[in-house]
Amino acid sequence: MSRWKLIEPEDTLRLPWRNGRGVTRQFALWPAGARFEAGDFDWRISAAGVAEDGSFSTFAGFDRVLVVTEGAGLVLDHGTEGGRGRLRLLEPYSYSGDWDTHAALVAGPVQDLGVLTRRGVWRAEVEVLRLGARRARLELLPDEHGFVHVLRGECDARLESEEDPMPLAPEDSAWILPTARGTDAELAGSSVSTLAVFTRLVPLR
Repeated sequence: MSRWKLIEPEDTLRLPWRNGRGVTRQFALWPAGARFEAGDFDWRISAAGVAEDGSFSTFAGFDRVLVVTEGAGLVLDHGTEGGRGRLRLLEPYSYSGDWDTHAALVAGPVQDLGVLTRRGVWRAEVEVLRLGARRARLELLPDEHGFVHVLRGECDARLESEEDPMPLAPEDSAWILPTARGTDAELAGSSVSTLAVFTRLVPLR
């Protein structure tokens, strides 16, 4: 049966960027037993800070989604392959991990949340939930994973089969593990400031 897997800030794994220009906080990696360093993973969810202009690591065979969670944003130059793109605060942005990409800060450092998916194997659908004090229903189809990361405020996460909710504080995450029947879940914000990022991971094979 599907269940929530709570991931608190102290549970994250800190890993250097491939190009050595920063550090990533890894929240989740799939499949179980895979290692980012070995490159045998199918998807990863992580967060990082960008403090200066510079090149991003490339990930051949993967698609990327980035969400700027703090700061004024980024401009990404993907060269002749992908052109230029503007990452605005709290707006998911997708691009190919194959592209050589250079990032320029718009106005000071930023924090971002990133999702990597192996192309043709998984697809990520990322949305920002401006919960406030409202509720959001999350419906997962069979074999889909769900991942919630709280940016600000607090919320309660509950599966349809459970009576007691799981309280989530800022920087907490909750991973909904997949089932063959799918899963219905609910997030309930507890303050006007509650803000979260929800990622749906869809298997393509």
